[in-house]
Amino acid sequence: MSNSVTALDKIPIGSSCTLCEIDSALPIKGRLMELGFCKGAIIDKLHIGYLGSPIACRVCGSVIAVRKADAKMIFVKI
Repeated sequence: MSNSVTALDKIPIGSSCTLCEIDSALPIKGRLMELGFCKGAIIDKLHIGYLGSPIACRVCGSVIAVRKADAKMIFVKI
């Protein structure tokens, strides 16, 4: 297992990762943090929609759909 930091949209389906940071330019940053996307949270990438968006992730026991454009601004450690 590597310690490389990448965007959430780049990791493969079925992978688990650790949240490093959310880009401050992301308009929904506050809402994501309320839903459990906090630094150090474990994220499981579950599914990608038919056209590549949304991306379903499990965080803190809840499944949350995130748009691909937003997932590009969420940085995780594999």
